[in-house]
Amino acid sequence: MSKGSSKHYAIGYDEEHERLERQARIGKIEDHLEKFSFSTDAVILDAGCGPGSMTRLLAKAAPDGRAVGVDVSEHYLDYARARAQSEGIENISFEKGDIFSLPFENDTFDLVWSKYVLQWVNNPVHAVEEFRRVTRPGGQIVCCNFDGFSVTHYPVDDSFQNDVERVFKHLVDPHVGRKMFSMFRSTGLKDIRIDFEPDATFTVAGAIDEERRRNWVDQLQAAFQSVAECLGSEQAARSFVDRFLEHHDREDTFTTCALYFVEGVVP
Repeated sequence: MSKGSSKHYAIGYDEEHERLERQARIGKIEDHLEKFSFSTDAVILDAGCGPGSMTRLLAKAAPDGRAVGVDVSEHYLDYARARAQSEGIENISFEKGDIFSLPFENDTFDLVWSKYVLQWVNNPVHAVEEFRRVTRPGGQIVCCNFDGFSVTHYPVDDSFQNDVERVFKHLVDPHVGRKMFSMFRSTGLKDIRIDFEPDATFTVAGAIDEERRRNWVDQLQAAFQSVAECLGSEQAARSFVDRFLEHHDREDTFTTCALYFVEGVVP
């Protein structure tokens, strides 16, 4: 991403595309399509598409239109193209691009979709402005982001909570969801609608299941050096990871994370 506007993507590693595919399945992203509507001939952008999980669903939901996924990682894009081809999806394409300088003309898309992207950027309003630039008048922008990501637990001791908040605020903006209404208003979007639900990936009551635990293990392993940087040593990072997983393995704990869907219309 351009102009120093992105945080370091702390969980990038060689098999991250596979983890993101698994995470999409855990998060039941097919249900996201019920949160907003568009015509079957819509031209749609998936901004920050990763391995293309949602791009493929959008293309299938708009069989007379087309879906375009854009991401900065050629590794993700190669995987996304291969998956789309294997599923026989023809109305889909993937391009390398920066969400702060999208490689498209003004007023290109009927819908711009983005999920789990704005928490990684230092100036998300600039990203929403760019989404608006490439969306035609009357078109929609829909951003889906979490709020309270991994920082809302009960019961938990104060020292652990302090480290949790310190680490995750170092990695991402864990409260970006609540900020999106203001972002959309500041960019001049109209008819803003908000919906939210428990994030199916990161809300867990009682002992975490094997699939979600694996998702956390993979993420924490990939982010280990960033966690060590935040806490001051690898020993501190190892202790944090152990405590974090032990907390999620307990039968008496509850971790909650909200998932916000914010939709605005380009006037």
